[in-house]
Amino acid sequence: VYLFFGGFVLALALEKTALHYRIALWILNKTGTQDYGLLAGFMISTGFMSMWISNTATSIMMLPIATSVLAVLPKKKSASLSRPILLSIAWSANIGGMATLIGTPPNLIFAGFLSERLDREIGFVEWLPIGLTATFILGITAFFVLRRGLSDSELSEEQEYQTSIWLKEEWTKLGPLNVEQKKVGIIFVSTAVLWIVRPYLGQVFTELNWTDTGISLMAALLLFSVGTGSKKALLDWSDTTKLPWGILLLFGGGLALAGTLQDSTWFDQLSTSLQSFGDVSLLFWLIVMAVLGVFATELLSNMALVSALLPLVLTISIAFGFSMELISIPLVLGASCAFMLPMATPPNAIVFSTGKLTIPYMVSRGIVMNVISVIVLVLMGYVMSLMA
Repeated sequence: VYLFFGGFVLALALEKTALHYRIALWILNKTGTQDYGLLAGFMISTGFMSMWISNTATSIMMLPIATSVLAVLPKKKSASLSRPILLSIAWSANIGGMATLIGTPPNLIFAGFLSERLDREIGFVEWLPIGLTATFILGITAFFVLRRGLSDSELSEEQEYQTSIWLKEEWTKLGPLNVEQKKVGIIFVSTAVLWIVRPYLGQVFTELNWTDTGISLMAALLLFSVGTGSKKALLDWSDTTKLPWGILLLFGGGLALAGTLQDSTWFDQLSTSLQSFGDVSLLFWLIVMAVLGVFATELLSNMALVSALLPLVLTISIAFGFSMELISIPLVLGASCAFMLPMATPPNAIVFSTGKLTIPYMVSRGIVMNVISVIVLVLMGYVMSLMA
């Protein structure tokens, strides 16, 4: 919970100083203004920001940029680009959150469950190879799925010029980095670097007990302490009203629910019953968990889904002698693969609210991504089992 709190405070500082908007515009200016370049630009910028701030906040930030870019284009060209680009924002916001431990609640619920129930620690750097692999593969897959919706004709020189001018004008309006943005940027980068090198710091400074949670809270403390030059801190207590306290409570409640379920005798009885099935392959359970994670999250909260099923995964792993971490990965990552329905996740609902997307369009593209996601997550789990 405290790790997530520190991550939320860091995200709040990025939003307050509009540093996240600057990063997104910089990426869009670098990826070009042709059809594929715009699509890639929106996906990269949305996915990157979603690694650090909530997918909801990322989508809310990116949507006005997308609508402004589309408004610059001729009506016919805007119509052909609008649906793929809008859907790319929702998908990238969901996919990007998989990359880091603080990117989305299911990741932290999984880490918290391992720590509290099994006394196993999975930190920021331990999660990165898993999360980044899934994000990279699914991100590229999403790009090619959405690319089918783009017209064959490229932007004319005039259209490309207008789009480029708008992006450059928006960048110029931001001006140079101010003091607040520089200080938040330094704290943000330092925190990310410390998370990555934490295992090595523990070997050098053996007397210090470095943890991801400690680094996260240290960053939060700095944001409330470091001044801006006007005798005010980068963040003050009034800013905390914008923190998603409800998610923190849900996160704590989810861990409590998982612990209660695990302690109940029902799971002991289930474990005994499962053992009567004889040998069931690891591949079978990987497929079951991937399908459950990917498709159930279309209708259920990903936090509730992961919290309720992790005790079941633990029971299965004990009954059949499999690694719980291996079976859990498809479930936990799959809970972020909400690609089909508008109500599946806030980013989907946000882009759907524009009125430019239809449910049949979202389902037709989303079902392809869901099926591919199941295959990718199962293969990831299986490859990890071979490497273990």
